[in-house]
Amino acid sequence: MDVAEEASIVRAAQEVQRRQQQGGLGPLTHIIHNAGIYRSGTSYDGTARAGRGAAPIVTKEDMLQSFEINTIGPMLIAQHFVPLMIATNTTTAPTTTTTTTPVVGVLAFVTSKVGSIEDNTSGGAYAYRSSKSALNCIAKSLSVDLWDENIRVVLLHPGWVRTAMTEGRGLIETHTSVTGMLHAIENTDATTEFRFVDYKACLIPW
Repeated sequence: MDVAEEASIVRAAQEVQRRQQQGGLGPLTHIIHNAGIYRSGTSYDGTARAGRGAAPIVTKEDMLQSFEINTIGPMLIAQHFVPLMIATNTTTAPTTTTTTTPVVGVLAFVTSKVGSIEDNTSGGAYAYRSSKSALNCIAKSLSVDLWDENIRVVLLHPGWVRTAMTEGRGLIETHTSVTGMLHAIENTDATTEFRFVDYKACLIPW
């Protein structure tokens, strides 16, 4: 699935729905959206500023592609995949009666601390920062709109991870980040309010 192409998202959702209708797949319980992009154009004017070295100027293309993938993509995923989630399905108790049991679904978005406005003390990264801040706003609205459907939304900051994206300069290994984020997801239940947390379950400022 290419999150930059709505037609690709639609096809993927239709395939999941087809498998559900055929009985080979049950309702989705969790959606974890981790696709994102960080383009090289990060600076205001190409010069060294605020303790950062010179970097390519951010362009209109940088901004548009960042929003297309980091912000619009997650919104489209929610629109096409949330209807396939458990919501408030009925469950059959181990008796002869059928009862409606609230079973929570979890919609998790991997965002970034870089999208925090309060935490921004280093500047730069215009396209990435703004696209992740916008994703955070979308997630907040989704958390309100999906609350009555027993779907909870959580924003996850993975930390600075040693990957190809960071050229191995991160502070933690991938398994540390993933284990922490999964713990946050697994501890999301029907009573959990909307939150923005890192892999250590620490709240991130907005």
